Amino acid sequence: MPKYKDMPVKISGIRVSPTKMKVVGNGFEIVVDKLGGEAPSPLHYQLAALAGCLNIVGTLVAKDLKIDVEGMEVEIVGIFNPSKFMGVDNGRAGFKEIDVTIRVKTDADEETLKKWLSLVEERCPISDNLANPTPVRIEIERE
Repeated sequence: MPKYKDMPVKISGIRVSPTKMKVVGNGFEIVVDKLGGEAPSPLHYQLAALAGCLNIVGTLVAKDLKIDVEGMEVEIVGIFNPSKFMGVDNGRAGFKEIDVTIRVKTDADEETLKKWLSLVEERCPISDNLANPTPVRIEIERE
């Protein structure tokens, strides 16, 4: 099996308004807005990243296990309390919990599907970042 090196993943954000940001990176552009705004919120993008990652990793793991996946649907519900975000409470700023349901169309048996799910959870970078502390360093520079 090949050994891979660390790889930077970079984006840049440009403020469009007090709640909206244009984010660009590697040939794409997305808009991020507040909850209830004109574009998906950061919380929506976080859940979307998890869904997308589960699909990609699920496909890779299925190939490794020689499972035919004909279709997949990922439903995610994150429970968010805005109290900390709004400066009202000392609770948690992020999701309190995230529940994921993966519906997979395959002819694999239950034991193989359990193994598949275990490997998907183990190899998904986004679920790993959500479940485990990742060092985040935020610096400020004056323009």
